[in-house]
Amino acid sequence: MTQLDEPQEVADLEGIRSITLSAAEPTPIDALLLLLVSGTRLSVVADPDVTGTFRGELKQVTLRQALDMVLQPRGFDYSVQGNLIRVFKRRLDTRIFDLNSVLTRRTVASDQRGIPSGVSLTDVASPEAGDVITDLTAGVQTLLSADGRFNMDRKAALMQVTDYADRLDRIGLYLDTLQSRATRQVSIQARVIEVELNDEFSSGIDWTLLLRRAGGSVSLAQEVLPSGGSRPFTAVLNIKDFPGLLTALGAQGRANVMATPHVNALNNEPAIMRVGTQDVFFRTTSQVDAAGRTLHTVEPLAVVEGVLLGVTPQISGDGMITLSITPSLTERTGQAVSRFGDAVPILRIREADTLVRVRENETVVIAGLMGTRAKRKTDLVILLTSTIVTPARAPLASARAGASLSE
Repeated sequence: MTQLDEPQEVADLEGIRSITLSAAEPTPIDALLLLLVSGTRLSVVADPDVTGTFRGELKQVTLRQALDMVLQPRGFDYSVQGNLIRVFKRRLDTRIFDLNSVLTRRTVASDQRGIPSGVSLTDVASPEAGDVITDLTAGVQTLLSADGRFNMDRKAALMQVTDYADRLDRIGLYLDTLQSRATRQVSIQARVIEVELNDEFSSGIDWTLLLRRAGGSVSLAQEVLPSGGSRPFTAVLNIKDFPGLLTALGAQGRANVMATPHVNALNNEPAIMRVGTQDVFFRTTSQVDAAGRTLHTVEPLAVVEGVLLGVTPQISGDGMITLSITPSLTERTGQAVSRFGDAVPILRIREADTLVRVRENETVVIAGLMGTRAKRKTDLVILLTSTIVTPARAPLASARAGASLSE
């Protein structure tokens, strides 16, 4: 009859006992190991190449702490199998880590070709892949030992690291933390409203009056709002009832919801929301060839009229959202004719650039972008509401996107 022993559980090195010992004279490591497990149910075996001495004093430490302090500075490590502690010289190990993030170059920009020089354009771009790779490799290099090395496969998004076990654990923690931050996602609901102002509000929307008339529909969250004016400004509101806000805006002019775009954006990655039309015009250039003949070349150029929103979110660990916002509204107001007969559009551009920090579900308001339509003053109001997207909230974000499209 043969009895098979069940696998033993790994001993708890933290809760066995508290250790206090003093080694005033150099004590051989193997002898010290026997002292550390004396009186316990543990056994200890050291490899033949575990040599050296220890001198020092340990007071009220756990067995694991004692082993770490005695062995690691001398280049030794240990493993626990059931009640057996095996001590050996530290060896290099290799692990492969997944890099579950975008490592390719991504550049997002608005390019309105053909616009005359001197006109300000909105331009939003993300860091190039080279910057991402450089930061990642620099972070890993600071965690490697002198004997460590690594190799990155960009196409497969894998990193192979060879180092000691404790160093590999630190690198794994670093990559997990990096991945957790990089994959944070925010859902951004935007509303673009143009208000054709009544004569008494021609200098801009009176937001103090608007809040009083909106009642419980809208409340101030952070910034103090100006009473009215033509300069762009940013504020943060809590909007409980959007129709109530429209009603309050309607008391100061005719409110027209121009666009309600919705987008999801990853942490520190730019997102572009553009609503408008693309128009084409032609530009003629002349060039004299070697025979003295004048050659004319007609080039089609495109210009986009409408609303362009560039937003880059940064989601902190405490749930606060920092938004870098660049809104722009482009409108055709006329045209200029060149001596060749080309009609070039004259554009009016209203834009701003701001950085604001908000809580989830608070609404950023950008207003004071004044213009004129049909000889009446207009104020462009842009509302941005951000919600942090988690796997549990993903269906809700999709439902909100569908609701915004049906408005």
